[in-house]
Amino acid sequence: MARGFGDGINRFRRDMESLPLFGAVKAAERTVDELQKEGPSWTGRFSNSWQIKGPQGQLVKGDGGPGDPRPLRFIEGPFTGPQTVATLFRTNIFKDKVVFTISNFSPHAAEAIDAVEHDGNYYQRGWDISPDGPETSQGRANFDFVDSGRKRSSTRGDIGGGDPRSVSSRTAPLDWYATFAEGGRLDKAIKIEMDAALRRKFR
Repeated sequence: MARGFGDGINRFRRDMESLPLFGAVKAAERTVDELQKEGPSWTGRFSNSWQIKGPQGQLVKGDGGPGDPRPLRFIEGPFTGPQTVATLFRTNIFKDKVVFTISNFSPHAAEAIDAVEHDGNYYQRGWDISPDGPETSQGRANFDFVDSGRKRSSTRGDIGGGDPRSVSSRTAPLDWYATFAEGGRLDKAIKIEMDAALRRKFR
C-alpha cells in the first residue's frame, strides 16, 4: 500500500513538473494546425511539409506527401519526468524564451508564403499538372480565381492584372503568412523559422 501511494505521489509530481512544457508542446502543434489551415493547398505537399523541433532536438515532421493536411503530434514520452524539469531550467521557458521551432522543408516554401516573385509562366504550370484545379478538398474550398492572367511578375497570391484572355488563381490570400505571423497568434515559446527570402521580406 505504501509503495503504491509513493508511486502515485511520484506520478503526480512528474505530471505537475511536465505541465508547463506540455502547454508549449500543444501550442506548437496548434500553430502548425493553423498554418496548414491558413496556407495554400494545391497538391497538399506544402501543407504536409511542416516540422516542429523541440528543446532537446525532438523532431516531428510531416511526410511531404500530397493530400489534405495531416496533423503533427509529438509523443508525450520525451517530455516527462526529471528531464522535463532540466529542460525548463535550461531553456528558461518561464522567461519567454523560444522552446519550439517550426519550419517548412518544402522546396516551394518561399513561393507558398509569397516571399519571392516569378513571371506568369511559373505559376501557370500548376494548371498543366492538374487542369481540374486543386487536388485537395481544402484547396478546392479556398479556390479563388479571376478572369485575367498574372502580371509580368508576381507572387503566388497576387492574381490578376495581366492578360484578359487568361485566368489566374490561388488557394490562400496574398501574404497570408505575414498576416498570420504579425497577428499576435504565436505563443511566446514558439518561433517559426523560414528561409532567407522570407526573413528579407518581412524583417
